[in-house]
Amino acid sequence: MRFLPGRAVALAVILALVLLPLIPSAAQQPRRGGALRIAHIGEPPTLDQHWTTAAITGHIMNHVNEGLFAVNRKFEPKPVLVDKWTLSPDRLTYTFTLRRGVKFHNGKDLTSDDVKASLERWGRIATRGRGLFANVVSLTNPDPMTVVMKLRDPYALLPLDLGWVGQSAVIFPKEVIDEAGTGPVKRFISTGPYKFVEHLPDRHIRLDRFDGYAARTEEPDGATGRKHAYFDSIYVIPVPDAAVRIAGVKRGEYHFAETIPPDEYDRLRTDPDLVPFITETASWLTAVFNNRSPLMGNKKIRQAFQATLDQESVMRAAYGNPRFWRIDPGLMPKEHYLWTDAGKEFVNQKNTERARQLLAEAGYKGEPIRWVTTMEYVAYGTAGQVVKPMLERAGFVVDLQIVDWATLVARRARPELWDVFSTAFSFVADPVLLLSLQPSWPGWYDNRDMNAMMTLMRRHSDPKVRHDLWKRMQKLWYEDAGTIKFGDYFVLHLYRKELKGYVNIPTHVWWNSWLETR
Repeated sequence: MRFLPGRAVALAVILALVLLPLIPSAAQQPRRGGALRIAHIGEPPTLDQHWTTAAITGHIMNHVNEGLFAVNRKFEPKPVLVDKWTLSPDRLTYTFTLRRGVKFHNGKDLTSDDVKASLERWGRIATRGRGLFANVVSLTNPDPMTVVMKLRDPYALLPLDLGWVGQSAVIFPKEVIDEAGTGPVKRFISTGPYKFVEHLPDRHIRLDRFDGYAARTEEPDGATGRKHAYFDSIYVIPVPDAAVRIAGVKRGEYHFAETIPPDEYDRLRTDPDLVPFITETASWLTAVFNNRSPLMGNKKIRQAFQATLDQESVMRAAYGNPRFWRIDPGLMPKEHYLWTDAGKEFVNQKNTERARQLLAEAGYKGEPIRWVTTMEYVAYGTAGQVVKPMLERAGFVVDLQIVDWATLVARRARPELWDVFSTAFSFVADPVLLLSLQPSWPGWYDNRDMNAMMTLMRRHSDPKVRHDLWKRMQKLWYEDAGTIKFGDYFVLHLYRKELKGYVNIPTHVWWNSWLETR
Protein backbone atom coordinates (compact mmCIF):
# COMPACT_ATOMS: atom_id res chain seq x y z
CA MET A 1 0.00 0.00 0.00
CA ARG A 2 1.00 3.58 -0.42
CA PHE A 3 2.37 5.62 2.45
CA LEU A 4 -0.90 6.53 4.14
CA PRO A 5 -0.11 9.73 6.00
CA GLY A 6 1.01 11.86 3.09
CA ARG A 7 -1.19 14.65 4.33
CA ALA A 8 -0.01 14.04 7.88
CA VAL A 9 3.64 14.32 7.18
CA ALA A 10 3.00 17.06 4.62
CA LEU A 11 6.48 16.65 3.35
CA ALA A 12 5.44 18.22 0.11
CA VAL A 13 6.79 21.37 1.66
CA ILE A 14 10.20 19.80 1.55
CA LEU A 15 9.92 19.82 -2.23
CA ALA A 16 11.52 23.22 -1.96
CA LEU A 17 14.65 21.44 -0.74
CA VAL A 18 14.87 18.95 -3.58
CA LEU A 19 18.04 19.13 -5.58
CA LEU A 20 18.83 18.59 -9.22
CA PRO A 21 17.83 15.44 -11.09
CA LEU A 22 19.96 12.36 -10.47
CA ILE A 23 19.91 10.76 -13.88
CA PRO A 24 23.38 11.02 -15.39
CA SER A 25 23.76 12.58 -18.81
CA ALA A 26 25.19 10.67 -21.77
CA ALA A 27 28.58 12.22 -21.01
CA GLN A 28 28.41 10.90 -17.46
CA GLN A 29 28.03 7.16 -17.96
CA PRO A 30 28.94 5.35 -14.73
CA ARG A 31 32.21 3.43 -14.63
CA ARG A 32 32.86 0.41 -12.50
CA GLY A 33 36.12 0.07 -10.56
CA GLY A 34 38.62 2.06 -8.55
CA ALA A 35 38.68 3.05 -4.92
CA LEU A 36 36.92 6.05 -3.40
CA ARG A 37 39.03 7.76 -0.73
CA ILE A 38 37.10 9.89 1.76
CA ALA A 39 38.82 12.20 4.28
CA HIS A 40 36.58 12.37 7.35
CA ILE A 41 36.90 14.47 10.49
CA GLY A 42 38.12 11.64 12.72
CA GLU A 43 37.38 8.18 14.04
CA PRO A 44 33.79 7.00 14.61
CA PRO A 45 32.96 6.17 18.24
CA THR A 46 31.61 2.80 17.06
CA LEU A 47 30.48 1.16 13.81
CA ASP A 48 27.31 -0.21 15.44
CA GLN A 49 24.46 1.95 14.08
CA HIS A 50 22.03 0.85 16.79
CA TRP A 51 24.53 1.99 19.40
CA THR A 52 25.10 5.66 18.54
CA THR A 53 23.49 8.76 17.05
CA ALA A 54 26.91 9.99 15.82
CA ALA A 55 26.52 11.01 12.19
CA ILE A 56 29.98 9.75 11.22
CA THR A 57 28.92 6.17 11.96
CA GLY A 58 25.93 6.50 9.65
CA HIS A 59 28.01 8.16 6.92
CA ILE A 60 30.09 4.97 6.71
CA MET A 61 27.74 2.16 7.68
CA ASN A 62 24.73 3.31 5.61
CA HIS A 63 26.66 1.70 2.75
CA VAL A 64 26.89 -1.60 4.63
CA ASN A 65 23.58 -1.78 6.49
CA GLU A 66 19.97 -1.58 5.33
CA GLY A 67 16.62 -1.33 7.08
CA LEU A 68 13.02 -2.07 6.19
CA PHE A 69 12.62 1.47 4.84
CA ALA A 70 14.72 4.46 3.81
CA VAL A 71 13.79 7.99 2.71
CA ASN A 72 13.87 9.50 -0.75
CA ARG A 73 14.78 13.06 -1.80
CA LYS A 74 11.39 14.32 -0.61
CA PHE A 75 12.04 12.67 2.78
CA GLU A 76 9.25 10.18 2.17
CA PRO A 77 9.71 6.60 3.43
CA LYS A 78 10.06 3.96 0.72
CA PRO A 79 10.56 0.19 1.10
CA VAL A 80 14.09 -1.26 1.06
CA LEU A 81 14.02 -4.73 2.63
CA VAL A 82 10.21 -4.71 2.63
CA ASP A 83 8.40 -5.96 -0.47
CA LYS A 84 4.94 -4.78 0.57
CA TRP A 85 3.19 -3.69 3.72
CA THR A 86 -0.33 -3.10 5.00
CA LEU A 87 -1.96 -1.14 7.81
CA SER A 88 -5.10 -2.44 9.49
CA PRO A 89 -8.33 -0.35 9.35
CA ASP A 90 -7.94 0.58 13.03
CA ARG A 91 -4.41 1.86 12.18
CA LEU A 92 -2.86 -0.26 14.93
CA THR A 93 -1.31 -3.21 13.07
CA TYR A 94 1.45 -2.99 10.49
CA THR A 95 2.22 -6.15 8.50
CA PHE A 96 5.52 -6.21 6.61
CA THR A 97 6.26 -8.78 3.91
CA LEU A 98 10.00 -9.07 3.26
CA ARG A 99 11.69 -9.16 -0.15
CA ARG A 100 12.75 -12.62 -1.26
CA GLY A 101 16.28 -13.31 -2.43
CA VAL A 102 17.99 -10.77 -0.15
CA LYS A 103 21.28 -12.09 1.26
CA PHE A 104 23.51 -10.96 4.06
CA HIS A 105 27.21 -10.44 3.42
CA ASN A 106 27.86 -13.88 4.96
CA GLY A 107 25.68 -15.51 2.29
CA LYS A 108 22.72 -16.22 4.54
CA ASP A 109 19.18 -15.38 3.36
CA LEU A 110 17.30 -12.56 5.12
CA THR A 111 14.34 -13.87 7.17
CA SER A 112 11.83 -12.53 9.64
CA ASP A 113 13.90 -13.95 12.52
CA ASP A 114 16.65 -11.44 11.65
CA VAL A 115 14.18 -8.54 11.37
CA LYS A 116 12.45 -9.35 14.64
CA ALA A 117 15.75 -9.69 16.54
CA SER A 118 17.14 -6.47 15.04
CA LEU A 119 14.06 -4.34 15.65
CA GLU A 120 13.75 -5.61 19.23
CA ARG A 121 17.39 -4.69 19.89
CA TRP A 122 16.94 -1.27 18.24
CA GLY A 123 13.87 -0.76 20.42
CA ARG A 124 15.91 -1.53 23.55
CA ILE A 125 19.01 0.58 22.95
CA ALA A 126 18.41 3.27 20.30
CA THR A 127 17.02 6.64 21.37
CA ARG A 128 14.29 6.74 18.74
CA GLY A 129 13.78 3.00 19.07
CA ARG A 130 12.95 3.29 22.75
CA GLY A 131 10.47 6.07 21.99
CA LEU A 132 8.79 4.06 19.25
CA PHE A 133 8.70 0.77 21.17
CA ALA A 134 6.98 2.43 24.13
CA ASN A 135 3.98 2.29 21.79
CA VAL A 136 4.54 -1.31 20.58
CA VAL A 137 2.23 -3.97 22.03
CA SER A 138 3.81 -6.90 20.19
CA LEU A 139 6.27 -7.77 17.42
CA THR A 140 5.81 -11.21 15.89
CA ASN A 141 6.96 -13.17 12.84
CA PRO A 142 4.24 -15.67 11.88
CA ASP A 143 6.27 -17.01 8.94
CA PRO A 144 9.85 -16.62 7.60
CA MET A 145 8.93 -13.64 5.39
CA THR A 146 6.38 -11.76 7.52
CA VAL A 147 6.74 -9.43 10.50
CA VAL A 148 3.74 -7.98 12.34
CA MET A 149 3.95 -4.94 14.63
CA LYS A 150 0.94 -4.08 16.79
CA LEU A 151 0.71 -0.63 18.35
CA ARG A 152 -1.07 0.73 21.40
CA ASP A 153 -1.95 4.02 19.65
CA PRO A 154 -2.02 4.86 15.93
CA TYR A 155 1.32 6.13 14.68
CA ALA A 156 1.18 7.29 11.09
CA LEU A 157 4.90 8.08 10.98
CA LEU A 158 6.11 4.57 11.78
CA PRO A 159 7.58 3.80 8.31
CA LEU A 160 9.33 7.18 8.39
CA ASP A 161 10.72 6.46 11.86
CA LEU A 162 11.96 3.02 10.77
CA GLY A 163 13.58 4.51 7.67
CA TRP A 164 15.12 7.67 9.11
CA VAL A 165 18.88 8.22 9.06
CA GLY A 166 20.73 8.55 12.34
CA GLN A 167 20.85 5.56 14.69
CA SER A 168 18.89 3.79 11.99
CA ALA A 169 16.76 0.68 12.49
CA VAL A 170 19.10 -1.42 10.36
CA ILE A 171 18.86 -5.20 10.14
CA PHE A 172 21.61 -7.57 11.24
CA PRO A 173 21.61 -11.39 11.15
CA LYS A 174 19.99 -12.81 14.27
CA GLU A 175 23.21 -14.59 15.26
CA VAL A 176 25.06 -11.25 15.25
CA ILE A 177 22.43 -9.84 17.62
CA ASP A 178 22.63 -12.92 19.85
CA GLU A 179 26.42 -12.89 20.18
CA ALA A 180 26.40 -9.14 20.97
CA GLY A 181 24.33 -9.70 24.10
CA THR A 182 23.97 -6.36 25.87
CA GLY A 183 27.04 -4.84 24.18
CA PRO A 184 27.86 -3.51 20.69
CA VAL A 185 27.81 -5.92 17.77
CA LYS A 186 31.15 -7.68 17.15
CA ARG A 187 30.67 -8.35 13.43
CA PHE A 188 29.44 -5.82 10.89
CA ILE A 189 27.21 -7.80 8.56
CA SER A 190 24.05 -6.66 6.80
CA THR A 191 22.60 -6.58 3.28
CA GLY A 192 23.96 -3.32 1.77
CA PRO A 193 25.81 -2.82 -1.54
CA TYR A 194 29.18 -2.65 0.24
CA LYS A 195 30.51 -5.05 2.87
CA PHE A 196 32.76 -4.21 5.79
CA VAL A 197 36.35 -5.44 5.39
CA GLU A 198 38.52 -3.86 8.09
CA HIS A 199 38.95 -1.01 10.55
CA LEU A 200 42.56 -0.03 11.18
CA PRO A 201 42.33 2.76 13.80
CA ASP A 202 43.94 6.06 12.70
CA ARG A 203 44.48 4.59 9.21
CA HIS A 204 41.21 3.72 7.50
CA ILE A 205 37.93 1.86 7.39
CA ARG A 206 37.63 -0.23 4.25
CA LEU A 207 34.44 -1.36 2.51
CA ASP A 208 34.39 -3.60 -0.58
CA ARG A 209 31.69 -4.14 -3.17
CA PHE A 210 29.24 -6.92 -2.22
CA ASP A 211 28.82 -8.97 -5.38
CA GLY A 212 25.81 -10.78 -3.93
CA TYR A 213 23.83 -7.58 -3.44
CA ALA A 214 20.14 -7.84 -4.35
CA ALA A 215 19.24 -4.42 -5.75
CA ARG A 216 15.73 -3.06 -6.01
CA THR A 217 14.43 -2.19 -9.45
CA GLU A 218 13.09 1.34 -8.87
CA GLU A 219 15.05 4.36 -10.07
CA PRO A 220 17.52 5.70 -7.48
CA ASP A 221 15.96 8.39 -5.32
CA GLY A 222 17.79 9.67 -2.24
CA ALA A 223 18.60 6.63 -0.13
CA THR A 224 16.00 4.48 -1.90
CA GLY A 225 15.65 2.66 -5.20
CA ARG A 226 18.29 0.78 -7.16
CA LYS A 227 21.81 0.81 -5.68
CA HIS A 228 24.98 0.19 -7.69
CA ALA A 229 28.33 -0.39 -6.05
CA TYR A 230 30.59 0.99 -8.78
CA PHE A 231 33.71 1.25 -6.62
CA ASP A 232 35.79 -1.83 -5.88
CA SER A 233 36.45 -0.33 -2.44
CA ILE A 234 35.68 2.68 -0.29
CA TYR A 235 38.29 3.90 2.20
CA VAL A 236 37.21 6.28 4.97
CA ILE A 237 40.31 7.94 6.39
CA PRO A 238 40.43 9.96 9.64
CA VAL A 239 41.88 13.42 8.92
CA PRO A 240 41.04 15.70 11.86
CA ASP A 241 42.73 18.83 10.42
CA ALA A 242 40.44 20.57 7.89
CA ALA A 243 43.42 22.18 6.14
CA VAL A 244 44.93 18.73 5.58
CA ARG A 245 41.60 17.44 4.21
CA ILE A 246 41.46 20.34 1.74
CA ALA A 247 45.10 19.96 0.69
CA GLY A 248 44.59 16.22 0.22
CA VAL A 249 41.63 16.74 -2.11
CA LYS A 250 43.52 19.38 -4.09
CA ARG A 251 46.44 16.97 -4.56
CA GLY A 252 44.14 14.09 -5.53
CA GLU A 253 45.06 12.08 -2.44
CA TYR A 254 41.39 12.06 -1.43
CA HIS A 255 38.29 12.34 -3.61
CA PHE A 256 36.01 13.73 -0.90
CA ALA A 257 36.49 15.82 2.25
CA GLU A 258 33.86 15.98 4.99
CA THR A 259 33.00 19.38 6.51
CA ILE A 260 35.16 22.22 5.23
CA PRO A 261 35.31 25.67 6.89
CA PRO A 262 32.88 27.97 5.02
CA ASP A 263 35.51 30.70 4.80
CA GLU A 264 37.29 28.49 2.24
CA TYR A 265 34.31 28.54 -0.14
CA ASP A 266 35.21 31.56 -2.32
CA ARG A 267 38.79 30.34 -2.77
CA LEU A 268 37.90 26.73 -3.55
CA ARG A 269 35.13 27.42 -6.05
CA THR A 270 37.62 28.99 -8.46
CA ASP A 271 39.62 25.75 -8.69
CA PRO A 272 38.55 23.90 -11.88
CA ASP A 273 39.35 20.49 -10.33
CA LEU A 274 37.14 20.93 -7.26
CA VAL A 275 33.45 21.03 -6.33
CA PRO A 276 32.58 22.85 -3.07
CA PHE A 277 29.24 21.32 -2.09
CA ILE A 278 26.76 23.15 0.17
CA THR A 279 24.05 21.03 1.79
CA GLU A 280 20.53 22.25 1.03
CA THR A 281 19.01 21.38 4.40
CA ALA A 282 19.80 23.40 7.49
CA SER A 283 21.35 21.90 10.59
CA TRP A 284 21.59 23.71 13.89
CA LEU A 285 24.53 24.29 16.17
CA THR A 286 23.78 23.53 19.79
CA ALA A 287 25.08 23.27 23.33
CA VAL A 288 23.29 20.42 25.09
CA PHE A 289 22.60 20.69 28.83
CA ASN A 290 22.92 17.72 31.18
CA ASN A 291 19.57 17.79 32.93
CA ARG A 292 20.85 15.10 35.33
CA SER A 293 23.74 17.20 36.66
CA PRO A 294 23.28 19.23 39.86
CA LEU A 295 24.11 22.43 37.97
CA MET A 296 22.30 22.18 34.65
CA GLY A 297 19.39 20.33 36.21
CA ASN A 298 18.62 23.73 37.74
CA LYS A 299 16.25 25.54 35.38
CA LYS A 300 17.38 29.01 36.44
CA ILE A 301 21.03 28.19 35.66
CA ARG A 302 19.99 26.99 32.21
CA GLN A 303 17.97 30.16 31.71
CA ALA A 304 20.95 32.27 32.82
CA PHE A 305 23.13 30.51 30.20
CA GLN A 306 20.45 31.24 27.60
CA ALA A 307 20.02 34.90 28.63
CA THR A 308 23.65 35.89 28.27
CA LEU A 309 24.15 34.70 24.68
CA ASP A 310 25.05 36.92 21.73
CA GLN A 311 24.16 34.32 19.13
CA GLU A 312 25.11 36.40 16.11
CA SER A 313 28.68 36.62 17.42
CA VAL A 314 28.73 32.86 17.99
CA MET A 315 27.52 32.00 14.49
CA ARG A 316 29.76 34.59 12.82
CA ALA A 317 32.81 33.19 14.58
CA ALA A 318 31.82 29.59 13.89
CA TYR A 319 30.83 29.90 10.23
CA GLY A 320 32.09 33.27 8.95
CA ASN A 321 30.50 33.80 5.56
CA PRO A 322 26.82 34.76 6.28
CA ARG A 323 25.74 32.66 3.30
CA PHE A 324 26.27 29.62 5.54
CA TRP A 325 24.30 30.58 8.65
CA ARG A 326 21.23 32.38 9.99
CA ILE A 327 19.65 33.18 13.35
CA ASP A 328 16.20 31.61 13.52
CA PRO A 329 14.12 30.44 16.49
CA GLY A 330 12.48 27.54 14.65
CA LEU A 331 13.57 24.07 15.73
CA MET A 332 12.14 22.97 12.41
CA PRO A 333 13.66 24.89 9.47
CA LYS A 334 11.89 27.81 7.81
CA GLU A 335 11.15 25.71 4.74
CA HIS A 336 9.12 23.17 6.76
CA TYR A 337 5.33 23.38 7.15
CA LEU A 338 5.63 23.18 10.95
CA TRP A 339 8.01 26.13 11.26
CA THR A 340 7.09 28.59 14.01
CA ASP A 341 8.82 31.45 15.81
CA ALA A 342 7.19 30.57 19.15
CA GLY A 343 9.63 31.44 21.94
CA LYS A 344 11.60 33.93 19.82
CA GLU A 345 11.85 36.31 22.80
CA PHE A 346 14.34 33.88 24.36
CA VAL A 347 16.69 33.98 21.35
CA ASN A 348 19.81 36.19 21.14
CA GLN A 349 18.99 38.03 24.39
CA LYS A 350 22.50 39.43 25.15
CA ASN A 351 21.24 40.21 28.65
CA THR A 352 24.12 39.80 31.08
CA GLU A 353 22.28 41.53 33.93
CA ARG A 354 19.34 39.15 33.59
CA ALA A 355 21.75 36.22 33.62
CA ARG A 356 23.37 37.48 36.85
CA GLN A 357 19.93 37.83 38.45
CA LEU A 358 18.97 34.27 37.47
CA LEU A 359 22.25 32.88 38.82
CA ALA A 360 21.63 34.64 42.14
CA GLU A 361 18.08 33.24 42.29
CA ALA A 362 19.49 29.77 41.50
CA GLY A 363 21.94 29.96 44.41
CA TYR A 364 24.89 29.45 42.09
CA LYS A 365 28.19 29.45 44.05
CA GLY A 366 30.73 29.47 41.24
CA GLU A 367 30.89 25.74 40.65
CA PRO A 368 32.73 25.06 37.34
CA ILE A 369 30.49 24.27 34.37
CA ARG A 370 32.20 21.34 32.58
CA TRP A 371 31.66 21.98 28.85
CA VAL A 372 32.98 19.19 26.59
CA THR A 373 33.64 20.19 22.98
CA THR A 374 35.89 19.32 20.04
CA MET A 375 37.91 21.01 17.31
CA GLU A 376 37.44 18.07 14.91
CA TYR A 377 34.20 19.85 14.06
CA VAL A 378 35.80 23.31 14.16
CA ALA A 379 32.53 25.19 14.65
CA TYR A 380 31.73 23.28 17.83
CA GLY A 381 34.99 24.20 19.52
CA THR A 382 34.87 27.75 18.20
CA ALA A 383 31.40 28.28 19.63
CA GLY A 384 32.60 27.11 23.05
CA GLN A 385 35.55 29.49 22.98
CA VAL A 386 33.31 32.45 22.00
CA VAL A 387 30.60 31.71 24.56
CA LYS A 388 32.97 31.10 27.49
CA PRO A 389 33.76 34.81 28.10
CA MET A 390 30.07 35.71 27.70
CA LEU A 391 29.24 33.29 30.50
CA GLU A 392 32.13 34.48 32.65
CA ARG A 393 30.92 38.09 32.42
CA ALA A 394 27.63 36.92 33.92
CA GLY A 395 29.40 35.12 36.76
CA PHE A 396 29.73 31.56 35.46
CA VAL A 397 32.95 29.60 35.98
CA VAL A 398 33.57 27.55 32.83
CA ASP A 399 35.80 24.49 32.46
CA LEU A 400 36.03 24.13 28.66
CA GLN A 401 37.31 20.64 27.80
CA ILE A 402 38.43 20.10 24.19
CA VAL A 403 38.66 16.43 23.17
CA ASP A 404 38.40 14.39 19.96
CA TRP A 405 34.89 13.64 18.70
CA ALA A 406 34.93 9.92 19.56
CA THR A 407 35.89 10.76 23.16
CA LEU A 408 33.13 13.35 23.38
CA VAL A 409 30.53 10.85 22.17
CA ALA A 410 31.74 8.27 24.69
CA ARG A 411 31.83 10.79 27.55
CA ARG A 412 28.35 12.22 26.92
CA ALA A 413 26.79 8.84 27.75
CA ARG A 414 28.00 9.21 31.37
CA PRO A 415 26.03 11.98 33.12
CA GLU A 416 28.53 12.26 35.99
CA LEU A 417 31.28 13.50 33.63
CA TRP A 418 29.85 16.66 32.09
CA ASP A 419 27.42 19.59 32.32
CA VAL A 420 27.31 20.83 28.70
CA PHE A 421 28.48 19.32 25.43
CA SER A 422 28.71 20.62 21.87
CA THR A 423 27.04 19.04 18.89
CA ALA A 424 24.68 19.80 16.03
CA PHE A 425 21.32 18.52 14.92
CA SER A 426 20.81 17.69 11.28
CA PHE A 427 17.52 18.22 9.47
CA VAL A 428 14.70 15.91 10.47
CA ALA A 429 11.42 15.52 8.61
CA ASP A 430 9.21 15.80 11.68
CA PRO A 431 9.54 16.99 15.31
CA VAL A 432 8.94 13.45 16.62
CA LEU A 433 12.41 12.64 15.27
CA LEU A 434 14.21 15.47 17.13
CA LEU A 435 16.79 13.95 19.47
CA SER A 436 16.81 17.01 21.74
CA LEU A 437 13.23 16.20 22.77
CA GLN A 438 13.88 12.52 23.53
CA PRO A 439 14.23 11.89 27.31
CA SER A 440 16.48 8.89 26.63
CA TRP A 441 19.09 10.84 24.62
CA PRO A 442 22.15 12.36 26.39
CA GLY A 443 20.94 15.61 27.93
CA TRP A 444 17.93 13.70 29.21
CA TYR A 445 15.45 16.58 28.82
CA ASP A 446 12.37 15.08 30.45
CA ASN A 447 9.38 17.42 30.89
CA ARG A 448 6.01 15.82 31.67
CA ASP A 449 4.00 18.34 29.61
CA MET A 450 6.43 18.06 26.69
CA ASN A 451 6.22 14.27 26.75
CA ALA A 452 2.42 14.39 26.77
CA MET A 453 2.36 16.72 23.76
CA MET A 454 4.90 14.51 21.96
CA THR A 455 2.51 11.59 22.39
CA LEU A 456 -0.23 13.67 20.79
CA MET A 457 2.12 14.66 17.95
CA ARG A 458 2.66 10.97 17.18
CA ARG A 459 -1.06 10.25 17.31
CA HIS A 460 -2.49 13.14 15.26
CA SER A 461 -2.36 13.43 11.49
CA ASP A 462 -4.22 16.71 10.90
CA PRO A 463 -1.64 19.38 9.89
CA LYS A 464 -3.42 22.22 11.72
CA VAL A 465 -3.69 20.23 14.95
CA ARG A 466 -0.05 19.24 14.71
CA HIS A 467 1.05 22.83 13.99
CA ASP A 468 -0.82 24.14 17.03
CA LEU A 469 0.75 21.42 19.17
CA TRP A 470 4.21 22.12 17.84
CA LYS A 471 3.94 25.86 18.63
CA ARG A 472 3.18 25.00 22.27
CA MET A 473 6.03 22.49 22.40
CA GLN A 474 8.62 24.88 20.98
CA LYS A 475 7.49 27.68 23.34
CA LEU A 476 7.82 25.34 26.32
CA TRP A 477 11.25 24.20 25.15
CA TYR A 478 12.50 27.81 25.13
CA GLU A 479 10.86 28.64 28.48
CA ASP A 480 12.57 25.59 29.99
CA ALA A 481 15.89 26.36 28.27
CA GLY A 482 15.86 22.67 27.40
CA THR A 483 19.10 23.14 25.48
CA ILE A 484 20.62 25.91 23.35
CA LYS A 485 20.10 26.47 19.65
CA PHE A 486 22.75 28.97 18.50
CA GLY A 487 21.56 29.14 14.89
CA ASP A 488 21.05 27.34 11.59
CA TYR A 489 23.98 26.50 9.34
CA PHE A 490 24.62 24.80 6.03
CA VAL A 491 27.51 22.34 5.81
CA LEU A 492 30.23 22.74 3.19
CA HIS A 493 31.91 19.61 1.79
CA LEU A 494 34.53 19.37 -0.95
CA TYR A 495 35.13 16.81 -3.67
CA ARG A 496 37.05 16.37 -6.89
CA LYS A 497 35.26 16.79 -10.20
CA GLU A 498 36.02 13.25 -11.32
CA LEU A 499 33.65 12.02 -8.60
CA LYS A 500 30.27 11.73 -10.32
CA GLY A 501 26.79 10.84 -9.11
CA TYR A 502 27.27 11.99 -5.51
CA VAL A 503 24.01 12.73 -3.63
CA ASN A 504 23.53 14.28 -0.20
CA ILE A 505 19.84 13.70 0.45
CA PRO A 506 19.16 12.59 3.13
CA THR A 507 22.87 12.18 3.93
CA HIS A 508 26.03 11.11 2.09
CA VAL A 509 25.14 8.61 -0.65
CA TRP A 510 28.25 7.21 -2.30
CA TRP A 511 26.61 4.17 -3.82
CA ASN A 512 25.58 5.01 -7.40
CA SER A 513 28.59 7.35 -7.61
CA TRP A 514 31.74 6.60 -9.56
CA LEU A 515 35.05 8.04 -10.72
CA GLU A 516 35.14 9.45 -14.23
CA THR A 517 38.84 8.61 -14.49
CA ARG A 518 40.96 6.28 -12.40
